[in-house]
Formats: sequence, structure tokens, C-alpha cells
Amino acid sequence: MPVSSSHRLIAGTQVQSLRPPDGTALLFTTNMGLEDVVVDEWARRAEAAGQDAGDGTPSPLDLNSYALVSTSASLAEALPVARHMRSVHHVRQPLYTFLLPDAEAETRLDAIREVLSDVEVPGMTQAGTFRVTSVRNGEHDFTSIDVQRVSGTGLQQQYDTEVDLEDYDLDVHVDVHDTRCLVSIQHTREALSRRQERVFTPHAGLKTNVAYGLLHLPRLDGPPEVFLDPFCGSGTILIEAAAEWPDADLYGNDWDETVVAGARTNLNAEGLSDRISIGEGDVWYLAETFDDRAGTVDLMVTNPPFGQRMGSSMDFLPFYRRVLEQTAEVLAPGGVLVILVLRNGPFNQALTDTGVFDVRHVRVLGIGGLYPRAFVLEKPAGDGAAAA
Repeated sequence: MPVSSSHRLIAGTQVQSLRPPDGTALLFTTNMGLEDVVVDEWARRAEAAGQDAGDGTPSPLDLNSYALVSTSASLAEALPVARHMRSVHHVRQPLYTFLLPDAEAETRLDAIREVLSDVEVPGMTQAGTFRVTSVRNGEHDFTSIDVQRVSGTGLQQQYDTEVDLEDYDLDVHVDVHDTRCLVSIQHTREALSRRQERVFTPHAGLKTNVAYGLLHLPRLDGPPEVFLDPFCGSGTILIEAAAEWPDADLYGNDWDETVVAGARTNLNAEGLSDRISIGEGDVWYLAETFDDRAGTVDLMVTNPPFGQRMGSSMDFLPFYRRVLEQTAEVLAPGGVLVILVLRNGPFNQALTDTGVFDVRHVRVLGIGGLYPRAFVLEKPAGDGAAAA
């Protein structure tokens, strides 16, 4: 890890410091599968701000949904850069980690309390109020509320600072992942992934940070000239694309007139109505809908229906075949399709059956309790349009 590995023994618990001896460590929360995207974004933003990008670790301590970076910049210098990150939910300052004893709940909770009553937590002496927040993953014989209670008791024993769950000056996170405890200070109140003005929100929409991540999975050499989301829904991916590539021609498509109207409302709220064109059309006839753009689109990024509300009644194989054939017709040779897929078996079969794309990359993402795969596909350069 690119931070201090010093240890202290506190009441029989080995506590590892995550605070670097010099500079700053930042811990970002994100969706599982986007950890490396976060590290890459931090490096770009830090360098653009004239700061040392430092070192980055996706999934530090084997913990998914986190990314850790360390920089020689001060916390005051690094935080303004971190608060502009688009691939993350929250920005934290990592402090300590330790393993819980193999014991009953009361002994484990006592260990958390003892550690929090002893370790230094920056900002606690200056804070008028604080709260403890806890995220717990795994099987435990205690609750997140229990963790918050004993952590708060330990901090009050040491600092005598008042607890206020709403009007707090400092938000101390004590997260438990299986047997590992992770202590940090959260520096964002509102999630950075809640940045878009959502006038219209469909039943299942992507978080903005996931949309950002999908845009960057292809690791393009330069910005696309023409971009299309053929299942644009509320427009989240398009809005993120507009922020990333201000000079690109951006197009969206959806079959549902209510969704199209809602997406246009969202674009208007973001001041992007003049930049993004959204049409109403069935993806089954995507090449016909975008016949004036056939063979010109550099990049497609999209999130088609997962079929969760349809259960097992829908046959996804012909659906995916048609999607692949139609998107290949619209893409330019060498163009890239990034598509989020929950039904992996039918999609892989459709890839084999159509043969219109080369697979560049596949990864699993964690999204709201589901684990779809993000496929990065490339239309072979020099190929003509695929047969519909």
C-alpha cells in the first residue's frame, strides 16, 4: 500500500495506520469494478491541477468498492481536486484498519470501542459535534447501529465531543467488512454521484459515477467525434458524455415516448438541450433511425433493459443478436460499443452467432445488488456494415 504501514497494539488489537508520514492519503468509495477507473481519474485530475498524482491502489486491503491514493499534496490542496471526481460516491481520509478478534459479539464490539478510545482522529479536538457512520458487509452477530454506538462511546471517552447525527462537524466512518474494520473521515456530505438535476427519474437508472466509468472503460486515445446511446433512458450517460467531451456530437435514442420526453426534460435542466439530440425509435430498427449516421459513430455506451421486471419470460438471445447487428451497422469501422449486460449466457451466444464484434474487455460491476458485465466491443476496422 502507498501509505504508512506502522502498527500499534491497542488492548490486544493490532491497529495499522493508513496515514502517510508525509502528504495525504485519500480513500474513494465507488461501485465494485470501477476501482481502477477511480485511480486513473485521480491521476488525470491531480496532474491537471499541478499536483503530484502519487500512487494509487484499486481495492486496497482486498476491499472492493474502494480506491486509495496517496499524494505529497496537503489535505487542503488535495480535497478540492477530489471533490471534482466523477467516478466516485464519497471522498474520505483513511486513518486505521484492524482485524476483529475471533470471539463473541460483545468482545468484538469492545475491541472497536477500545481502538476508537485510543487512536488519534484528526479534527476531533476542533469539532464541536461529530457522528459515527458504519457500513457493514458480511455475516455478523452485531448490527451497524451497534458499531456506531460503541465507536461513538470510544471517541467520546477520548475527546468528550458531543454527538449530533444531523448537524455534525465531523463524520467518522467505522466500516466492517467481514473481520476487517476500516476507520476514516468522510469529507463529502452529499454523494458526488448525485450531481445531475434529475427532473425525470425512471424505475431503474444508472448512477452518474457508473455512467462515467462506462465512458472510460474503452480507454480511448482521444475524444470521440460522434457518440450514441441507443437505450438512453433518462439521459444519464449522455449528460456525462457532454461533460467529458464538449466538442462531440451526441445522440440518444429510446423507444418509449414518455422516457424520451423525460430525458429531454433532464437535458433542459442541465442546460444541454442544444448539445444533445434524442430521438424516439425502436432499437430493432436502429440503423434505419440513424441512417444519416450509419458507419460514422465512434463510440456507443449504453445500458439496455436487464429484464428483471420481465422475469424469465423474455428470450434475450434474439434481442441481443439484433442489438449487436444494428449497433454494428451504425458504428464506424474501429468504433467501440460499451454495453452493460446481466444475461451473460445469451449475450455471449449472440456475440458468437453474429460475429460482428471483437471483444476487447469484460468486467463485472456491482450495481444495486446486481452484478452485470460491462462488455467493451470493437467493430473490426475495414469491415463493411453488418447484415441486419
